[in-house]
Amino acid sequence: TTFSLVGGAFLANAVLNGAFLRETQSRRGEGSRFVDEKNESEEVETIRNAFNNAVGQWKPLMRNPKVRNAIILNSCYWISLSGSQMTLLPLLLTNPEGFAMTAASLGKVYAAMSAVQVVGSQPLAALTDRIGKRPIILAGSGLVGASILALTQCTTIETAAFALGTWSVGGVFLSTAPIAYVSDLVEESERAQAIALLRTMGDVGLLIGATCTGALADLTSIEGAMGASGGFLC
Repeated sequence: TTFSLVGGAFLANAVLNGAFLRETQSRRGEGSRFVDEKNESEEVETIRNAFNNAVGQWKPLMRNPKVRNAIILNSCYWISLSGSQMTLLPLLLTNPEGFAMTAASLGKVYAAMSAVQVVGSQPLAALTDRIGKRPIILAGSGLVGASILALTQCTTIETAAFALGTWSVGGVFLSTAPIAYVSDLVEESERAQAIALLRTMGDVGLLIGATCTGALADLTSIEGAMGASGGFLC
């Protein structure tokens, strides 16, 4: 039922977009909104050229050691996040031999973690402007990694809640600081490509982390794989 509701919401959103967004509406006298085979080929070629052009702009950015280090750290964060929070945390909290949370309780955990980010984003932005982005990034990485490690040792709901809270605070540290840090390191003309590179490598980390951490959990244990994920970020 839940998946049906979510799927229906996406379908309704697509219908509304098609009805109200100017870009998706066919205009009178302009023919169909769908391109013909020739135009489609030209569009594919344009996208290919744009991709090659973007990759060509990424190479000089990666030669900057500060930009490169920021991108590597951001990728490591997403490797750890996808493996621990998105893959193993639900299994850890709903394990009948552990915390045995229900689906509703698990939803509240994720909602609370999101609420911390919503509430903490603005105060953290002010703190970042005051002390600098690099200390915030380093503190966030250490806080998230240590919280993941601590969570694997928790045996009560109270201690787990504390670990998840500090994990959420660390996530706030790393939500915008890397983007702002990289933006300051490059020229204005390179800023868009630098942010695109940062996000792309984060997506690569998302893919690697979920795959490797899940496989490690099968080979060892959920706690062991989560500990490895936290230690990797530290």
